[in-house]
Amino acid sequence: MPELPEVQTVVTRLDGAVRGATIAAVALVRPDIVKRGDRGLAERLVGRRVAGVGRHGKRIIWRLEPPGGLVMHLGMTGNVSLARPDAAIERHTHLRIAFSDRPFEVRFRDPRRFGGVWLEDALGTEGRGRFSAALGPDALALGLKAFRAVLRRPRQIKALLMDQSVIAGLGNIYCDEALHRGGVHPRARACDLPPESVARLHRALRAVLRSAIEAGGSSLRDYRNADGDPGLFQIRHRVYGRDGLPCPRCRTHVVRVVLASRSTHYCPRCQPAPRTP
Repeated sequence: MPELPEVQTVVTRLDGAVRGATIAAVALVRPDIVKRGDRGLAERLVGRRVAGVGRHGKRIIWRLEPPGGLVMHLGMTGNVSLARPDAAIERHTHLRIAFSDRPFEVRFRDPRRFGGVWLEDALGTEGRGRFSAALGPDALALGLKAFRAVLRRPRQIKALLMDQSVIAGLGNIYCDEALHRGGVHPRARACDLPPESVARLHRALRAVLRSAIEAGGSSLRDYRNADGDPGLFQIRHRVYGRDGLPCPRCRTHVVRVVLASRSTHYCPRCQPAPRTP
C-alpha cells in the first residue's frame, strides 16, 4: 500500500502540473470508486479551478475553486498518473480528468478497488474535511511535544504508529524502518519508552520519511509515480522485507514476525526486546 512518501511524490508532481488548471471533462468509468455516497462527482467537478494539490496522511487532496476538495485515496493498488488524452487507457482506469488549458489528463487506476475518490464541501487548514475528521495529525507535521503525547498510550508501539486515527500516513514499511533506526523493538509499549528513546524515534521517523520522499518512495509491487516511474527507496531498506539477511548496522540476521496480523521486520540486536515486568 502506498504510504506517506509515495503519496507525497505523486502530490508534488500533480501540484506542479495541475495547479491553476480548469477541469473541462470528467470520465467516471466505475461509479463504485466514489465513496461517501456522492454520485454526482463528475458533474460537480467540471468547470472548477484547481487551487493546488496537497496531502494529509496517505490521502491526496485537490483544493478546488469554488471552495471544496477532491480527495483521492490510493488504497492498496491505486495509482494516479498524467497521460496524453490519446494515450492507450490501461485496464482498471476508473476515472479520467481533462483540463481546458493542459495538454494531458489525470487518470486514477486501481485494480483491486480498495481506494477511491470523494468530494469534500469544505476543507480545514490541514486539508481535512467532514469525511477525514477521524484522521490523526500528519506524521511529518507532528512535532516532538505532540509525538510524546501520542506515545503516552499503553499500546504496542508498532500498532500505535500504524493507527491512522492517531498518526496519519504511516504503514508497514516506514514503521519498520523508523523503529530500526530508532532502536525500538516493535513490541515495546509506547508508554514505557524513556524520553530519550521517544526523541530518537521521532528523529528517525522524520529522517526515514524525508529520505524516502527524496528517493521517490518505495516500489515493491504496484506503486509508480505520476509519470509511471518506480521509486528507489526500497534499495535503502534496512529491515523491511529483509528477513534472514544481515542487519546493515550489526550484521545480525533480520527477523520477521507477525504482529497484529501484519508482517514486522526488526533486528534482535539493534532493537532489544523490552523487559517483562
